[in-house]
Amino acid sequence: MTRMLKNLQKLTTLLTLLLFSCAASAELVAKVDRSVIDSNETVRLELRYDSQVFRGEPNFSVLSSDFEVLSNNRQQSYSSVNGKTQSFTAWTLQLRPKRVGILLIPSLSFKGDISNALELRVRAAPANPTAANPGSQPIYTETAVDSESIFVNQQLILTHRLYTSINLRDFSLSELKIDNVLLHRLGDTTYQKVINNRTYLVLEVKYAIFPESVGQLTIPALRFGAFEVNNQSQFGVFNNRGNQVIRDTQAKSVNVLPQPSGVSVKGWMPSKNVSLKQRWSGSLENVTVGEPITRTITITATGLSASQITPLDDLQSDNYRSYPDQPQLNQQITNSDLISTRIEALAIVPNSPGKIVLPAIELPWWNTDTGRREIARLAAVTLEVKPSNVTADFSSNELLAPDMTINTTSALPQTENIQKQMLLNSLSLSLNAFLIIALVLVFVYRKKNYLAHRHQDLSTDKTPALLTLKQQLKNIHATAKEDNLVAMRKAIIIWGGTLFADQNPSTLRSLAICLQDRDIALQFEQLDRHLYRTGEVSNSDLDINLLLDRLKKHSSFGKERRTFSQRGHELRDLYPK
Repeated sequence: MTRMLKNLQKLTTLLTLLLFSCAASAELVAKVDRSVIDSNETVRLELRYDSQVFRGEPNFSVLSSDFEVLSNNRQQSYSSVNGKTQSFTAWTLQLRPKRVGILLIPSLSFKGDISNALELRVRAAPANPTAANPGSQPIYTETAVDSESIFVNQQLILTHRLYTSINLRDFSLSELKIDNVLLHRLGDTTYQKVINNRTYLVLEVKYAIFPESVGQLTIPALRFGAFEVNNQSQFGVFNNRGNQVIRDTQAKSVNVLPQPSGVSVKGWMPSKNVSLKQRWSGSLENVTVGEPITRTITITATGLSASQITPLDDLQSDNYRSYPDQPQLNQQITNSDLISTRIEALAIVPNSPGKIVLPAIELPWWNTDTGRREIARLAAVTLEVKPSNVTADFSSNELLAPDMTINTTSALPQTENIQKQMLLNSLSLSLNAFLIIALVLVFVYRKKNYLAHRHQDLSTDKTPALLTLKQQLKNIHATAKEDNLVAMRKAIIIWGGTLFADQNPSTLRSLAICLQDRDIALQFEQLDRHLYRTGEVSNSDLDINLLLDRLKKHSSFGKERRTFSQRGHELRDLYPK
C-alpha cells in the first residue's frame, strides 16, 4: 500500500511538472487577415495560444470600444509527426470597425501571457462603389488593377471579387491564362462588407502579373461558380445543393510601356525596393594565400520575380582566382506583393600575400513607386592576405629535378681512417657476441609463437589509417564519376592529409610538393584552372583517368611504406623453410 502511494505521488508530481512546462512555453499570438479595410468591411482576427485550453478564454471586451464582434469560434488542434508534437488553441473573431482611421487592436491576456498589439487602417467607404449601384444586387463581381499603364516586366496586381448576400457553397473560379506574362496567384481571402445596408460575403482572389512584351495587355474575364444552399432539402446537410450560380468577371486592358530612355535592357529591374546584403565564410583577418574564402551576397527585390533579378558581374583580377557557385532563387508570396531573393556565392582564392581590394558592387534598378532610377550598393572590401604556411615553392622544374645530395665533408687523413676502422672492428666483435646470445634466446621464444605472429602480421596490413585512405580514394572516384570537380578537389585534399599527416597539406599546390610527382602536379594545376577559371583551358587538358590512376599508385605506395615500417624490426627465421 505504501509503495502504491509513493508511485501515485511520483505520477502526480510528473503530471504537474508536465502541465507547468506546457504552460510556461505557451505563447499568445494575434494576427489579422488584412491590415487595410473599408469602414463597411469586416476583418478576421485570429488569436492563437500554443497549448490546449479546456475552459475559459481571453477577455475580448477590450475590443468593444472600436469594433463590433460579429462571431467568435474556437478551434483546438493536436498533432504528432516524427516525434514532434504540436498543440494549440485558436480563437477566430469577425470584427466590424465602428469608425474610420487608424484603429488599434490592443494586446489581449490569457493565463499570464500577453499577445502582440496590431494596427488596422480603416478607410471611409465610398457612397456609391460602382455606377450600377451593386448594393441592390444579391450577387455580383468586381475586377480591379492597381495601374492602367505599367512598364514591361513591372508587377501588375489583378484583383477579382465575388460579392454575395445569399448563402452559397462549393465556390470555384476558372483558370487565368495570359500569353507572354509571368503569372503568380498571391492568395485568396474572404470577408464581409456592408453596401447600402446590405451585408455581403466577399471572396477575393489576387494575382501578380509580369508582362514580358510591350503593347496592349488584355486580361480575359474569368467565371465564378457556386451553388445556393437549400435549407429545405430532405436529405439534410449532406446534400443541400440548390441552384447553380455563375458570374463572369470583367475583362481589362493595360498599356505596357517600354523601358525609359537611357536605361539598359540588361539591367532592367522595375521594383518597389531592392537591397543587397553580404556575409563571409570566415574572418577577413585570417585570409591566406591558396586558401578559399566564400563571399555570399543576397539580393532582395519587392514586386519582382526571382528570375528577373539581374545577376552580379564576375570579379576578375590577377591577385586572386574566383569561382562562382550556382545561384539560389527563392520567392515569397504575400497578400499584396511577390518578394524574391537571389543568393550568389563566390569562392575567392588569393594568389599572393598583401592587400587585395575587391571593388564596390552596384546594382541599378527602377523604383516603380517614385518613377526614378536607383542603385543598390555594397562598399569596396579590402583583404589583408597572409602568406601560406607551406614554405616550399611549387615549381614544375623542382618536381622533375632528381633528389641529389652533395657531400661537402672534407676527406679525413688516411691515418685517422685506419685508427677509426680498428676501433669499429673491436666494437663490432663485442656487439656480435651479444647479438648471437640474443638471437638464440629469441629463436627459442619465436618457435613457440610462430603461427600466432604470422597471423598477426597478416592482420596488420589493414590498419585504420589504411582503411581510411582506401575509403577516401573511393570517395574521390565517386565525385569524379558525378563530374563534381569541387567535391573531388576537397576529397583529394582530405586524402592528402591522411597520406601526409605530419605535413597536413591544405591546398593542391602543397600536396603536389609532398608527392613529388610531375604528372599529378600538372593535373592538379589543370583542376584548379577549371574550378577557378583562370586562363584558357580546354576539356582535354584535364585527364581525370590519369589523375585517378596516379592517386591510386600513391595510395598503394603509402600502404607499402607503412607495411615495411611495421615489419622492419622483425627478426627473420634463422632456418627459413
